[in-house]
Amino acid sequence: MGLAAAANPIPALVAALIALGFGFLWHRIFERRWMTAPGYEGKPALKLAPLVIVFLAYFIIASMLAGLTAHIGGITLVNALTNALLVWAGFVLAAMVVDHSFEARPRKLTLINGGHWLGAFVIMAVVIGVMG
Repeated sequence: MGLAAAANPIPALVAALIALGFGFLWHRIFERRWMTAPGYEGKPALKLAPLVIVFLAYFIIASMLAGLTAHIGGITLVNALTNALLVWAGFVLAAMVVDHSFEARPRKLTLINGGHWLGAFVIMAVVIGVMG
């Protein structure tokens, strides 16, 4: 599958929806530790506008992952997973570690957020790799 497969928005939409659900569950599971790590005092309100923005961000990430995978070697499950892990480790996790270090954030916040993004990237890779 070539670059034309990456132009199909359906896999990216499905990947974004599933990743959004995963992110919601992840942050609910780790809610207490996640909120106390950065020093939040109250539970953030669940509003529609931020969720729409989060979904759009997930969609952009999934679309870019599909495009990158198609460009580098074609959309397959192995290629998508390889690219997802490399992008997560080399860009997302590394940038998060730098930010959290400069901001003196607790390591548990880095682990919680890093785990969320690892899960999101793996989910997106599986959906993109399977749906093409």
